[in-house]
Amino acid sequence: MTYVSKLNLKSYKAILFLGLLPAALIAILSGDSGTDKSSYYIWISNTFEGDIDKIAYEPGFKYLTYWLSLIYPSEYFIIPVVGLITTIFLWLAFSDSKWRLIVFTFLLFPFFYFDMTMNGLRYGLSFAISAYAAKLILEDKVKSFFFFGLLAVSMQYSSIIIIAMIYFSRINFKKIHTVLLIVVVYVLFNVLDLSYFDNKVDMYKDLTKPSGISGITPLILFTLIFGLNWFLNKKINKIFFIIFGLQIASFILSLSSYSGLRFQSLFIFTLLIYIAFFQEIKEFKKRYLIYFILIGFMSFSLKIRNFMNEEKEVTTPFLPYEFYWER
Repeated sequence: MTYVSKLNLKSYKAILFLGLLPAALIAILSGDSGTDKSSYYIWISNTFEGDIDKIAYEPGFKYLTYWLSLIYPSEYFIIPVVGLITTIFLWLAFSDSKWRLIVFTFLLFPFFYFDMTMNGLRYGLSFAISAYAAKLILEDKVKSFFFFGLLAVSMQYSSIIIIAMIYFSRINFKKIHTVLLIVVVYVLFNVLDLSYFDNKVDMYKDLTKPSGISGITPLILFTLIFGLNWFLNKKINKIFFIIFGLQIASFILSLSSYSGLRFQSLFIFTLLIYIAFFQEIKEFKKRYLIYFILIGFMSFSLKIRNFMNEEKEVTTPFLPYEFYWER
């Protein structure tokens, strides 16, 4: 792994901090901008108005928003703070090397950041914590990895896929790990609120079938990132091909269900975690940066296109953007 001096480490942290600051301000100071934000207004207000037991989403996010309400009981305060926490975890995860800085800036940020901090707040915080957990296991901080891994899952259950893939791809699988896996699955099914999954099934059932093209764009984006990484590293671990296969399966699912689109985003994020943290960094030539810039521009354009094509009945669309004082 490329050696990074303490001086460079500090400079990378400063570069990412300064680079993220304008985007973070856009997310934190936003008003009614973000497709799902109107739903979060209702859900979060219910957590501090006496109906917390009726909230069907994940317990970690539920109690985080409740504890934040003890500071100031307003959904207009809590949502920006969640976006800020998400930003901090992303900064901590991707600011300790030049390679991770490049991956975050050109591959992760354009497609995910504003969606993570202004729209899909639960998955955004959960995925950001998962990325930080990946950094911890790379540093052999296994106990901390498990703590933050469970914290990520408590924010949104789908991140258990990311955490499990990271853990089991980093160890020599033995019988004790099979026992551990059985215990974890048993505990999860007893601790987690399974009504959440019933609600998810009902929600996806009620949604109209996505268009066939909906899953093509994330599949193309995934393939381009996968191909670029393969080109740069020549020989890649088999886990990358497993993730590619899961992306294909998610695309097939997206032809009949919106849940497939969610899984496609999850496996793009998983791919980026593996690219950033779990491979040997080859010599990075400056001329390769143009490929990252092109993919970043394309992914940001795709995200803006999605924002512009939102359904007309959305009460808090991304565009036109508004600040909180324009609410």
